[in-house]
Amino acid sequence: MASFKVNGSKEEKVQMPFSLRFEPHEDVKSLFPKSKPEDAMKYVSQLNSIPHDSKLYNVYGMTNPKELEGKEILIGTLQLEGGLIPSRWADEKLFFRHQRADDDLKLRPDWEPYMPKFKLGSGCPFF
Repeated sequence: MASFKVNGSKEEKVQMPFSLRFEPHEDVKSLFPKSKPEDAMKYVSQLNSIPHDSKLYNVYGMTNPKELEGKEILIGTLQLEGGLIPSRWADEKLFFRHQRADDDLKLRPDWEPYMPKFKLGSGCPFF
């Protein structure tokens, strides 16, 4: 995503975060207990209690790995526009494709030694 400008033209000086961290915003933090509800309907009622136009998360990005003097900076806030709307289509059909880390490393090969490594049988849930 960082490789292109808003108008679709190619970005010459790509800047992207090494990692992202989503921190629940104060607007909604108190609405959710520390432990997840066992009953799915209770979880849905918690979601329904979020006021319209609430700020959900502060989004922080690491400028580089910590080992390369990376700093965490606030890069944005995820905010609702209106209220949450339940959608069967979103639950069953919406899909986000994550970019492969290998593609990022082509742009920032200096980050490679600091990327997590996963091996078969290492406890990674994807293998």
